[in-house]
Amino acid sequence: MKTIYIFAIAMVIALNGFAQGCSDAGFCSLGVLKNNIEDTVGTLPKKHAIDFGINYGLGEQNTSTINTYVQYQVNLNNHFSFQSKLTATYATGFLGHAFNIGDVYGTLNYTPRLNSANSLNFIGGIKIPVSTGNDKNNEGKPLPLDYQASIGTYDAIAGVNYIVNRTWEFDAAVQLPVIQINKSTYFPDEYNDPRALEFAPTNNFRRKSDLLGRIGYYIHLPQSSLTLKPSLSAVYHIGDDAYENKFGYKTSIDGSQGLTLNGSIVATKTFKNANRFEIVVGTPFIVRKIRPDGLTRSGVINFQYTIAF
Repeated sequence: MKTIYIFAIAMVIALNGFAQGCSDAGFCSLGVLKNNIEDTVGTLPKKHAIDFGINYGLGEQNTSTINTYVQYQVNLNNHFSFQSKLTATYATGFLGHAFNIGDVYGTLNYTPRLNSANSLNFIGGIKIPVSTGNDKNNEGKPLPLDYQASIGTYDAIAGVNYIVNRTWEFDAAVQLPVIQINKSTYFPDEYNDPRALEFAPTNNFRRKSDLLGRIGYYIHLPQSSLTLKPSLSAVYHIGDDAYENKFGYKTSIDGSQGLTLNGSIVATKTFKNANRFEIVVGTPFIVRKIRPDGLTRSGVINFQYTIAF
């Protein structure tokens, strides 16, 4: 009963204010940066794992998004593991609707030394866009990035995760756009609806990098095989993004640089066969003035089921 109370309180607190849980282009939830304490390289109960995930989000101007993903992880040896991930998004709102495949991720996770209490883990990887961020509505008009499945960037990702005494978790990471193939042609004045002005123009959008810092705390409930992890994440967008105006000039999007600070709670239930069910919720405390990349959320909840074999 105590477990149920704790879980219910955590869910209520988070859902009352949940928004964009990370405000980045995906690296917050990759490999060791989304570590479950049982996932340390070399300590996985089984060699392979497949994750199926789905989340619902409510974005700018009540744009609804359903994001799905599937990822595969394999333990290569006691020090290395590899993970791949494929995403897809369906979005709908007053401007129209769109569905597309998003991005493919590939990451290599490394643990130099195994320890039952403390764990130091490293991650390196890439993100490859499958779509270019220019899906259109039924009238053939371009949709803003809030409706798109991908931002259209090839990214390099690197980070470190440190778990202390199976209790405290510390993360730091960077996601750097290396090649940008975004082909958005969105200008808000193409629509008669004044609400379209709430979305920044993103014609040939060019995005800056993100830096991540996070601290988390594990609450173990062994009788129920349930783990809760509240955490605080800071994502700093290091510069203003840019777009190409109608005269062909590169134009900075003022206010798109800055800090996003998020609180989140991860609840993980582990079953006897090593499969897991996970719920992630969170809320922002600080947000950037403008997020033209379409990552704004006023509400989101994520479900994931893991099959280990």
